[in-house]
Amino acid sequence: KDSSIFFLAGPTSSSPDYSSKMACFDCFCGLFGGEAAKKKADLKKAKGLLVTLIKEKSCGPILLRTAWHDAGTYDMKNAGKPWPNAGGAVGSIRTDHEINAPPNAGLKKAITSYLQPIKDQVPGISWADLIQLGGATSVEVMGGPKINMKYGRVDGVPSELAPAPFGLPAAMPDQSQGKDADLKWAAQHLKDVFYKYHMNDKDIVALSGAHTVGRAFKDRSGTVAEGSTDGTKYTKRGAPELLKSLTAGGRSWTKNWLVFDNSYFTDMAKNDPEVITFPTDRCLSTDPCYKKFFDEFAKDEKAFFAAYADAHKRLSENGSKFEPASGITGI
Repeated sequence: KDSSIFFLAGPTSSSPDYSSKMACFDCFCGLFGGEAAKKKADLKKAKGLLVTLIKEKSCGPILLRTAWHDAGTYDMKNAGKPWPNAGGAVGSIRTDHEINAPPNAGLKKAITSYLQPIKDQVPGISWADLIQLGGATSVEVMGGPKINMKYGRVDGVPSELAPAPFGLPAAMPDQSQGKDADLKWAAQHLKDVFYKYHMNDKDIVALSGAHTVGRAFKDRSGTVAEGSTDGTKYTKRGAPELLKSLTAGGRSWTKNWLVFDNSYFTDMAKNDPEVITFPTDRCLSTDPCYKKFFDEFAKDEKAFFAAYADAHKRLSENGSKFEPASGITGI
């Protein structure tokens, strides 16, 4: 009574009740083979649409931030709670409770203007997958590593609503206590946030390197003086660094803030007055727990890319439920 023989070979034409058994076999393949194949096809189609979008509108940073902020609600202390109450990459950033909260200011545009049209064209893809696909594809299109992502996420909304900021990292303390105290706070704050994602100090530095792309805005995070109507020489309207971005303004961490490379590490010591360096950035180059990794990534972009891709993949899987359970790869 080895049922594996049936699954491997299927019924034969000489089997009794061949037609009914063949129907069952087809049903099995449709549920467990065809469905996964359909999801993979949908994912590949969505990725193609994302590549075009990112190239045409230079919108990679906001898609990456959206993916991070969806996954970044995860807390391993809640892993024993009924899914999806541990948070994580479950697509819940779309809910009013999360998308309208201060930490996610400005991200509604990513959902409604950039991702919704793709979801409309590929309705079979889950929001949780589409959001994470957008983040990983953005890294790749902007010049960063291709991340060996796992897909097949199921959408979920926690029944226990966590208060903002949902465990997401802050850029600086609520009130500055002076440079040294702020750096000490920042170093510990990063541990407090990222350790609950199952990350270590090397992961923290690698993931922080994603600040090689993107900008902060006065009218979003409120952490810089520049808003959407003004900017630095790298972000103001007409700046060549804008590439095809439809949104000018803000202040970036690097000069070429639409290129994913290791300039976050190589250029921080230059103290360029046109870029921002928060305490949570600066501490990486000074704190003994982080400095060796910071220096390594400044010297070796390949090492940074490898560490980043590994940490990004693990962050994107926190809290997720996959169907099939083994996930879908090769996208």
